[in-house]
Amino acid sequence: MDNNNSQYIDEGLLSTYITEAREQIERLVFILLQIEQQPERQIGFIDEMFRLAHNLKGSSGIAGLNELKETMHEVENLFDSVRNGDYQLDEDDVDLLLSLTDELVSYLDTGNFRAPFPKEVWVEKIRSCTGINDQDQSRSRVRRRSDPPLTLNKEDKKTVASWQEAGKQVYGIELHFTDEAPMRSVTALVFIKYLQNYGEILTTAPPREELENEEYSSVKLVLLRTDPLTTVDELKIMDYPTNDGVEGVKIRQWQYRREESSGLNIGRINGGQTIRVEAERIDTVLNQLGKILTLKTGLLHLHKEGYKGKTSWEELGKSLQDLDQTISILQTSAMNLRMIPVHQIFTRFPKVVRDLAKKYGKKIELHFIGEETEIDKQIAEELVDPLTHLLRNSIDHGIEEIEERKSKGKDPIGHITLDAHQEGGHIVISVRDDGRGLNLEKIRNKALKNGIIQEEEVLGEEELTRLIFAPGFSTADQVTEVSGRGVGMDVVKTAIKRLQGDIEVKSVPDNGTEFALKVPLTLAIIQSFMVKIGEQIFGIPVGDVVQNIVIKESDIHLVAGRLIYYRYPETIPLIDLASRFGFEYDRDKNLIPVVIINHGRGRVGYIVEELLGLEEIMIKPINKSMGEVKEISGAALLGNGNIALILDNQALAQKVINL
Repeated sequence: MDNNNSQYIDEGLLSTYITEAREQIERLVFILLQIEQQPERQIGFIDEMFRLAHNLKGSSGIAGLNELKETMHEVENLFDSVRNGDYQLDEDDVDLLLSLTDELVSYLDTGNFRAPFPKEVWVEKIRSCTGINDQDQSRSRVRRRSDPPLTLNKEDKKTVASWQEAGKQVYGIELHFTDEAPMRSVTALVFIKYLQNYGEILTTAPPREELENEEYSSVKLVLLRTDPLTTVDELKIMDYPTNDGVEGVKIRQWQYRREESSGLNIGRINGGQTIRVEAERIDTVLNQLGKILTLKTGLLHLHKEGYKGKTSWEELGKSLQDLDQTISILQTSAMNLRMIPVHQIFTRFPKVVRDLAKKYGKKIELHFIGEETEIDKQIAEELVDPLTHLLRNSIDHGIEEIEERKSKGKDPIGHITLDAHQEGGHIVISVRDDGRGLNLEKIRNKALKNGIIQEEEVLGEEELTRLIFAPGFSTADQVTEVSGRGVGMDVVKTAIKRLQGDIEVKSVPDNGTEFALKVPLTLAIIQSFMVKIGEQIFGIPVGDVVQNIVIKESDIHLVAGRLIYYRYPETIPLIDLASRFGFEYDRDKNLIPVVIINHGRGRVGYIVEELLGLEEIMIKPINKSMGEVKEISGAALLGNGNIALILDNQALAQKVINL
């Protein structure tokens, strides 16, 4: 890859790197937040902080992100000063390091690894913490020892490409020194000569002629071989007899991308798509697959033998029963592979709370309950934005100013709790604060002013509370960076509905507010109410289904372009799915099935041809090449081989509401 700022970058390696780097950054943020609250704890954390910086430095270098690697090397130096008792982090240092973690996360999220990380800016900022500069000779010796990037020129790249096209092997080998290592050039030259026993050395970093200056922390080289290194060879190289100044030897096999493919955009790699799975869970899946193979063999044997009376029929029934039980266990085991503890998303929020609390001059502590509760990774990722909105809402609207809390006899420090637990086939995640609670009178007045409700409407507490989810609604007196634009709570509601979930709100004046998000354990397998329209089967997620009724055509009225069904005291808008999706059938005017679903504060009915009943299905995304139909959330393969289209109830209902 033609990039002066990085060495060879492997896409698969980057995916793993991004995932691990995010975990390490999240842990570093957590520690920094602890130190900010209790500065004296930095001594207890400093070894782990140094290790995190060191790991980030090393993995960034291996991934080819040298600017980022050198930045983390400077952070490592700072932590080393703390570890040696030469320096102590203060509030400004913690602020700076947290700002750095923000930029690191942003850099990983954009994925534009062709653009260099702004190393110079951050190195200067980090060095300014201690005030130590190049006048300090002992310090400068450590800083001048760079980790030289291994950059191939055009000729080297051509050599590597042709070598691999011929089926030969290319290895990257690194020798890392400790900071106190003596006689680096001698050790490096002896090591290079030793490696010549295993193949041809293409190039080194630093170049051989620059080894004498000894101002480097590692030596890297490219080794060409006709055959792969054996395990014994690799162990011999990694265990190469070295002096006390060598930290270790690393080996990796290159899968070099040729020049003509260097235009490939690697910027969209998403490290979030990987999941770390316990080996025990994988073993469980493999065991069930083994049982299915055994049952398959038994069924094939029964088929081959043919029908031999009652005995063979009973054997077939038992085999099918065993198959059903095994598949059920396999289904559960396979779904468990996608499950992660909610702790993995909770750890993203302490810094959000800290930054906003600091912005508004409030003191807030964030607490976690049920961190080990497991949730489907896909759902967990979808919940990040709604939970962020709710936390922002609690900080801005819920938690009072310090003086106001004191006047009420409250703890000056506000408390927000994230609580997760499982209820049957659902996960409930609550955001609870001990703030001022919802002001229902203010909510009603603002809803009247915005035209969301009419003066004559009489609403109970629950209905008034639900108004906060109306599009464009906000009780903020002025627009800020955090709130007042009327988009936050509507976004939350829309996101939860998209996940086939629900949200409940409880509030007590001056005691706080709780938002409880209830979502399915997984979206991959759902219960769906199946209906037929023409020759097409549709699935309606049961979470939204209220009831099924049968009406007559005379019960349907056309009002202002909408189909309406009156059922005292309700007026229910109807959607004719046949007309909506272009499927025709002969309708019995006296027997029209309607499926009624919840939508916001009201209900909507689907006119269908036939009600088929409940079915558990595995939902799959629709191929993007077929175009986007917003009212369809996915498809499912049914047992009879037909394809069912799964309706997005909220998107479909919103269409008729907006007519």
